[in-house]
Amino acid sequence: MPLDHSVSRYVQHVLSCLPSALARLVFLASLRDHYTGRYLHEGWAGTSSPDEVNTVLKDTHREAFENSLALSLLDWCKELRQHFHSLGEPETRVARLWLETEPYYEMIPEGYAALPRKMFISQLRLALDVLVRSPLWNQLSAPASLPLQPPAPQPPPRWTN
Repeated sequence: MPLDHSVSRYVQHVLSCLPSALARLVFLASLRDHYTGRYLHEGWAGTSSPDEVNTVLKDTHREAFENSLALSLLDWCKELRQHFHSLGEPETRVARLWLETEPYYEMIPEGYAALPRKMFISQLRLALDVLVRSPLWNQLSAPASLPLQPPAPQPPPRWTN
């Protein structure tokens, strides 16, 4: 996607202000009309054609989705926690509501193969389940193992004559 185009610049600026991958996915999914699949933004439509806005937002949504597929379970838990906190609702309540109503399906861009879709849904459901069932968040953020220690410096070789 060319960054010199005005719509692309606007989109990149907005995305850079969002705090997380989940926030970017929520934002981009909110711009898609769920009946037609077209992306709409009235402000940006004034700077470009609706088709161009749709194309830029569709490509950006796909890119954001692909980036989110690389997130670990722990990262998903953190992102969900941060998002739920920004909503001002109790985390457990919102996590249970998301498990029941499954709004995360709307975050998947149109035309994705079954495997990445299933991976995304699986990771999000599992992260939501962790937030609902795990009373001790600190255990989730602790490192699983000690970091590798750098090797001790070796003394210079001693040459005997």
